Amino acid sequence: MFERSFAPFADCRRILIVGGGGFGREVYCWMRDAWPAARDRFTGFLDADPSRGGAEGGVIGDPDTYQPLPGDGLLLGVGIPVVRRRLAEVLLARGGRFLTLVHPTAVVVPSAVVGEGTIVCPHGIVSDAATLGRGVLVNYHASVAHDASVGDYGVLSPYATLGGFARVGADVFLGLHASVGPGRRVGDRSKVSANSSALADVPTDTLVYGVPGRHGPLLS
Repeated sequence: MFERSFAPFADCRRILIVGGGGFGREVYCWMRDAWPAARDRFTGFLDADPSRGGAEGGVIGDPDTYQPLPGDGLLLGVGIPVVRRRLAEVLLARGGRFLTLVHPTAVVVPSAVVGEGTIVCPHGIVSDAATLGRGVLVNYHASVAHDASVGDYGVLSPYATLGGFARVGADVFLGLHASVGPGRRVGDRSKVSANSSALADVPTDTLVYGVPGRHGPLLS
């Protein structure tokens, strides 16, 4: 397995997860695995619903109003691209800093570029010369092949796959077992449904469904 460090920044004194739902709780588990020496720095979740969080820790504030403190390291624990972007931009505007988390069972090749705030979950693969933008989520067993790229705040659900040289734009969502063929392009804010394959280029704001994928309007 390739060795590459994505440790918290040097002056990180507290770790907070943005989003206290199910995926946020998973991020807590992956953080604990990746940074065992930093697990005591976990402070809690930021969520609009104070009842969320659970046994891993409570909700300590609302991300829409929270003022990041010096030494706060933030992790994006939300799985919807548009919400990931909105919450990240709110906190970045207040001086927040996002941590990049790669689970120890994931493979990130040294030639890959990984943007700030990205999370690569267990058994994810980011291959040779691949590029991930800011705040990308590569969920467990998802893969980004050689020379492929994912735009800012894109989400790959479990087992989603990008072929070599595929290009996925910003705020794109790939569902469970979704795939993008080699060299294909998927426009910003589009969605490839679960078990569907984008085998032709996809315009912006488009829904792809079926195999081979058919295109339809993306309903809000």
